[in-house]
Amino acid sequence: MFTFDDYIVFVDESGDHSLTSIDQSYPIFVLAFCVFEKKHHEENVTPATLKFKFKYFRHDQVIFAGRRMIMQA
Repeated sequence: MFTFDDYIVFVDESGDHSLTSIDQSYPIFVLAFCVFEKKHHEENVTPATLKFKFKYFRHDQVIFAGRRMIMQA
C-alpha cells in the first residue's frame, strides 16, 4: 500500500488569478501539477531530464520555466 511519502508533486501556475482586474491580453489562469512515485522519479525522470539538458544545452544548470528558457536559449 502506498502512502503520501511515496510521491513527489510538482505544481506550477501561469496567469493572474484575480477576478477583479482581468488582463485582457492574457485573460486566463492555469494551474498544473504532476505527481510521480518517488522511485519512478529517481530511476527514470531524473536521468532522462539530465540527459535532455546535456544533449540540448550542454550543461545541467537549465531551469525549466518558460520565461527563463526563452532568455537562455
